[in-house]
Amino acid sequence: MTAPLPDHELEDLLRTYEHLEVPEGQRAELIGGEIVISPTPANFHNWIYSELHYLLGQRARPRGWSVTNTTTVVLPATGEHFIPDLIVCESAALRDTEDWRITAEDVLLAAEITSPSTARRDRTAKVWGYAHSLLPVYLLVDPQDGEGSTTVYANPDGKGSYRDQHRVLFGEKLLLPEPFGLELDTSVFLKT
Repeated sequence: MTAPLPDHELEDLLRTYEHLEVPEGQRAELIGGEIVISPTPANFHNWIYSELHYLLGQRARPRGWSVTNTTTVVLPATGEHFIPDLIVCESAALRDTEDWRITAEDVLLAAEITSPSTARRDRTAKVWGYAHSLLPVYLLVDPQDGEGSTTVYANPDGKGSYRDQHRVLFGEKLLLPEPFGLELDTSVFLKT
């Protein structure tokens, strides 16, 4: 992993990032001191997103939380800007009509669904970045790992790691820690 950029370099990079015109069908993230452009997701990826959104949404709304996607999450500890496939946050964090970003402290859960172009970053750089910025729960849905698995990372140490990790294969159940306390049935992610 890379160290945070010096302030003057980070400011230049942020200025470039904020004014970047991304080609249609692409999205840009700021990861590890680099602007990373990747293709938008495939249909199977979006189907998994839809299932995950449904499962988490049932728990979120009564608690005053929102489940959404394409929101830029600013990681203050590293200066990175991630665009997770899904986030759960306090609904109030999304009510600023002018901003397109929220900070990691406003996010209860970030989820990534791997694709061929993002799998390596989702498994390493994003774990590191989220843990550094104390994002409470990171959920990695990984149809690209050969078996199909889901891993929940919780209890970030602020140094780039999560103290608690639990991985199950698609088809098994996975407990999301508090504040969720939700058993996630990953059989919904199977292609059958």
